[in-house]
Amino acid sequence: MANQYNVKRREELEQFLNLVAEQILQNEMSLFIGAGSSMQYGAMNWSDLINSVYSGLDNWDDTDRAQYAELTGVNVKSKICQKLFELNLNSESNNTYLNHLLDFDFKSIWTTNYDNLIEKVLERKTKRYKAIYQYKHFKLLSYPRGSFLFKINGSQTNEESIVITHEDFINYRKSHEGFLILLKRELLCNSFLFLGCSFDDDILRICIKDILNCIDNNGDNYTTNHFAIIAEKDNFKSDYICKDLINHYKINCLKVNQPELSYLISMALMYKVKFNSIFISGASRFKRGSKEENDGKNVCKALSDAFINFEISPYKIILGMGMSIGNFVAGNVKNKKKDENVNRYLQMEPFPFTNAFENDKHRRGIIEKAGIFIFLYGDYNEHTGSLEENGIWKEYSYAKSDSNNIIVPLPCGETSISQKIYEKEFLEQESFTYINRKLLSTFDITKDNTDFFNNLTQVINFTVRERFDTLLDQIYKKFY
Repeated sequence: MANQYNVKRREELEQFLNLVAEQILQNEMSLFIGAGSSMQYGAMNWSDLINSVYSGLDNWDDTDRAQYAELTGVNVKSKICQKLFELNLNSESNNTYLNHLLDFDFKSIWTTNYDNLIEKVLERKTKRYKAIYQYKHFKLLSYPRGSFLFKINGSQTNEESIVITHEDFINYRKSHEGFLILLKRELLCNSFLFLGCSFDDDILRICIKDILNCIDNNGDNYTTNHFAIIAEKDNFKSDYICKDLINHYKINCLKVNQPELSYLISMALMYKVKFNSIFISGASRFKRGSKEENDGKNVCKALSDAFINFEISPYKIILGMGMSIGNFVAGNVKNKKKDENVNRYLQMEPFPFTNAFENDKHRRGIIEKAGIFIFLYGDYNEHTGSLEENGIWKEYSYAKSDSNNIIVPLPCGETSISQKIYEKEFLEQESFTYINRKLLSTFDITKDNTDFFNNLTQVINFTVRERFDTLLDQIYKKFY
């Protein structure tokens, strides 16, 4: 049963955020992005875009106006593409859905937008993707670990792909049947988060209804949770949209009556996901079979056990798959969660090792996915290279660039990188290290650290909860 959540009620907002965040952490979420998301960057709405290439017939439906313009000899699709290129919208804005949500990995991204804003934001965040808006692009769907952006109404980069006239929409189910098959598959298998969608498009509603009819007719008690953020100033209209989507399409809706502040909702959602994700940075050249290696394995086991089994909400561990430490942590998590969805607890991000630039870009991309960073071990010899060039130190520097990040360096001995980070953080009285110095000083790589890591998870959770409450307070001060 789908529900309506009201942003004015704090407990309902957090419940909605928790449900969506969990689907993202499970790696079972797809995005559907409508025109409202582009308008956050100053893009035109649908009517204004058509007005920009053909004025007149104000009382006509927009698709009919586009159809009439085409019949009178106006190359509407070409002019639309030209107009979008001229606008050259700036993708650098921070106060948008896309800026906060595209840090994370989604099964797929779908949009009815012609513009290239999503592509620009993905590229700014060093995300790899394949844009699919023509049938010849379907061969890309076999791309290993592919991340796909489906532009089901076409792209400004190819005017032939644009769907805009009344005739285009009448023919849509025939001309775009392949796209609709893929969309229905995603709607059946994954959860969706709908952003910036007016749901005026019957095509999307028909796809959802077809899936629901299949399930209902089959008699299986199967459901996929879908979510929508409805940002409408008109309270009557937002109520209507929510009730319609809940009752007829089983979509959970969060009603937001101040669209200009709706980016704060995605910021809070981003917080829920990022601060339920831990990036572990560490490596060491242990001698095979040595006591030091065995101690390292025990540390990694106690660390990963504590975080993936945390009762309130298990943490997701992100690894760059470096030397030894990454293998120890990943191996333990995969063994402990082999009968569950391992993707909920572990995300491995192997480095490309092609060149320094690509490695650095990859490193920055990983850092953006987490809000908590644990540093341990790391071999350092001042005679073999500068500290700043070490990979673990680089990851620390990138994590440090966001003051909201929680940085937890573990003192692993005088020659370790994590010890150097610990000493540096200890000098800052506002740092997590200094505030929790009593706890961190009890860590010992040669002993059983089970209790230490169980206590550390509790302290981190308290810190995250306190900061999230502060964020919600700020949201409600702006809303009301």
